[in-house]
Amino acid sequence: MTQPRVCVTGSTQGIGLAIATAFARAGARVVINSHLAGDGGALAALSALTEAQYVQADLSTAQGARDLIAQAGDRLGGLDTLVCNAGIFRDTTFADLTEAAVDQTLDLNVKGYLFGVQAFAAQAAPGASIICVGSTNSVAGEKDSVAYDASKGAVLMLVRSLAVTLGERGIRVNGIGPGIVDTPLTRAGLDRPGIRPRLIRQIPLGRIGAPDDIGDVAVFLAEVAREI
Repeated sequence: MTQPRVCVTGSTQGIGLAIATAFARAGARVVINSHLAGDGGALAALSALTEAQYVQADLSTAQGARDLIAQAGDRLGGLDTLVCNAGIFRDTTFADLTEAAVDQTLDLNVKGYLFGVQAFAAQAAPGASIICVGSTNSVAGEKDSVAYDASKGAVLMLVRSLAVTLGERGIRVNGIGPGIVDTPLTRAGLDRPGIRPRLIRQIPLGRIGAPDDIGDVAVFLAEVAREI
């Protein structure tokens, strides 16, 4: 069987990099992405495991999302799986929330997913898999997280709508809704005095999630889609 071809958005660190690494370890060829010019060393780490490519693209625009899919497909000779993971948190207290912050949040967290999937679906064959990373904030509100919560709620409905829209073409769509995960983006908040112990007391497993937890779930969902 040929190696699966996977594109993971927002994947030079944290959850996205863990997802890309899990696919690499499973034998897939991967394209990773960020809006930044450099990959922060992620490409070298992945290249030790598999064929890996880096594509810079700003997914807060429809054209940026389309360009990523086009370039990823060109480099790997097509794509079998798309993982939409790139996201941003710009919330402040609700009274101080600005239009710019709301636009940035919705553009990347929702529009980037939608138009990335649209471009992927246009070239996808039956058996292709789409995975959208949402959040527990997709279903539960958090104080002073209004724009982010709204964006992740939209991701949940996007997954449901895409599943019924693309299912007749044999394209499977799944979502992953992580809770709190220890990543470079969340670490500053987690390291505030008393925060980790308080959160751990609320988690049945007694630990904060790790990026690798999410990576393994993504590989499982994509492998079910391809029946490998």
